[in-house]
Amino acid sequence: MNSSQLSISLLAVLILVISIWWISRTLKEGRKALEDMKRKQLKDHSA
Repeated sequence: MNSSQLSISLLAVLILVISIWWISRTLKEGRKALEDMKRKQLKDHSA
């Protein structure tokens, strides 16, 4: 593998790692938002 192929491969791996981190963080925040909405709805219905 020459140096330009290695550079492109490393860039691809870096982009993949950042993408996986971003997706997992977004899903975590989405789940938290859904839990908050459910809690708020239960609170509103019980009042």
